[in-house]
Amino acid sequence: MEFNIAGILIKRKPVETSLESILGNKLTFCREIDFEEATSSYRDENTVDILQTQTGTLIITELGQVYDISNFDGEIIQFMISDISDTYYFEKYINGNLDRKYIYSQGEIPENKGKGIIKEDEDMMDLIWELTDVYLQNNFLKTMFEKRFKRYKL
Repeated sequence: MEFNIAGILIKRKPVETSLESILGNKLTFCREIDFEEATSSYRDENTVDILQTQTGTLIITELGQVYDISNFDGEIIQFMISDISDTYYFEKYINGNLDRKYIYSQGEIPENKGKGIIKEDEDMMDLIWELTDVYLQNNFLKTMFEKRFKRYKL
């Protein structure tokens, strides 16, 4: 399955105002959606889809939208995966310090800071789902297609 997806993964359940600060907009709840709609390339404009547990948060954002996550207090990952354009973006901060940044685009690696997490020839989408499973601690890998997300308008 080819993905064109972007998002943010947080290792805790931040309050809504903290999410609004990261996203730079007020959140207005629209409706609940399933995994397929949350990860679809065809999505409502200016929306995010959020799945939260007591231990973590997954936010699916619009492809191409990059947020400043460098000031976040805690562990946070931002990713963008475009299998169609063969472009992958990954950055991880821990308490405002860059831990890992990796950008791959059509055979070139224009940015590669830090060590670990990313392995050459490893499927980036699989890595994101594995990290989601660890952060959310909700058996995500086995039940992702059953999960319900909350869609918010920005």
